[in-house]
Amino acid sequence: MKKICALLAVSLFFFLVACSQEASEEEVVENVLNSHRDVNQYAANFYIDTSDVARTISHNIEVSLTEDPAALQQILTVEADGEESTVDTYRVNDEIYTQEEDNPWVKREAEEDEPLFTPSYRDVVSVLENVIDYAEFDSEGGTYTFSYEGFEREIYEAFEGPFNILLGGGDIADEDMSLDFTFEVNKSDYYIENLEYNLTVENETGTVNINIQVNYDNINDIDEIEVPDEVIEETS
Repeated sequence: MKKICALLAVSLFFFLVACSQEASEEEVVENVLNSHRDVNQYAANFYIDTSDVARTISHNIEVSLTEDPAALQQILTVEADGEESTVDTYRVNDEIYTQEEDNPWVKREAEEDEPLFTPSYRDVVSVLENVIDYAEFDSEGGTYTFSYEGFEREIYEAFEGPFNILLGGGDIADEDMSLDFTFEVNKSDYYIENLEYNLTVENETGTVNINIQVNYDNINDIDEIEVPDEVIEETS
């Protein structure tokens, strides 16, 4: 009986050691940069705040989507100067339905090669791929993280296109800009869970701050997206 107990204890010890082992940085990088190949569905929240000496504009995008077949449900809320506006959107295949505030729903056909949503999960992975050589890796805590603080023109340009950051960056001196980012990666499936990016521009003309936060959820676990009957009826 004692021998059996000893064997069980040894087995449990090796099981716990195996479970406690973290993936190496190289393994995490390889898996997260390939993760977009498996992602066809997800929900995401995008928070984008831009402020300067004149005003602050906040964008909040809640989106659920399936890439193939193409389907999307999205709510865009914009707040500026104390006023808030909302745009609701459904898309199934090439049919797009949009409602601005309390106006009637409008139907249109998607343009040729019109993207389902920008930036896509693939785009965000591509951003990480372009900046990962600058990042500090940390395996402590509940997620793997890649983070950076400072300024590199290559990092600024990696975020600029996918997130439509329009600052006329080519005319702004590098020493006037600072930025930081953090990517959080799920330890089980290597999908990106969270992203935060902050950019500050400060010179004699004033200060501009841009904050971007992205949270992913329900990856490959989205219920079928359908356009409500009342929306279809209103646009018929």
